[in-house]
Amino acid sequence: MEARWAYLEFDPMKRTLYFIVPMVLVLSSCLKDDLNPATLTSNPLDPDYTGPALIELVSDTTRIVYSGGQPVDTVVEQTVHVRTELLAPGTAWTLYITKMNTGQVFDYGSGLPPPSDHSYHHTTAGTSYCFDYQLKVQFSLTKAWRYCTVADP
Repeated sequence: MEARWAYLEFDPMKRTLYFIVPMVLVLSSCLKDDLNPATLTSNPLDPDYTGPALIELVSDTTRIVYSGGQPVDTVVEQTVHVRTELLAPGTAWTLYITKMNTGQVFDYGSGLPPPSDHSYHHTTAGTSYCFDYQLKVQFSLTKAWRYCTVADP
């Protein structure tokens, strides 16, 4: 009977390990530096991103549409380029375009170039027409880039 009790006793080395391992885990978690969210501005997907533009304006134009030799519409259009080299390879995104003068939103998948149907029609010469461009990755929106075009006469 005595031999069985001796078998159940803890080895002093095991007791030390049972104390040291939890202490190391507790102390190592306390040694981490505090995270300052204001310094997290280098990720292009972050709303506070401060690096190069993720969405660049390539061109903007005012175009007059004619029908039967008569002007029927004046259209403001912009073309943008998404700098996918700033994103992690394979990042799936959707482009959101907001017409600031109307609040109308258009979204396009990353496999499609934005068509010109998001243009402003029946514009007034000298008026500024603005578009906000954002990417949506999973469920988050990036910072918005706003580009404005003044309608030419």
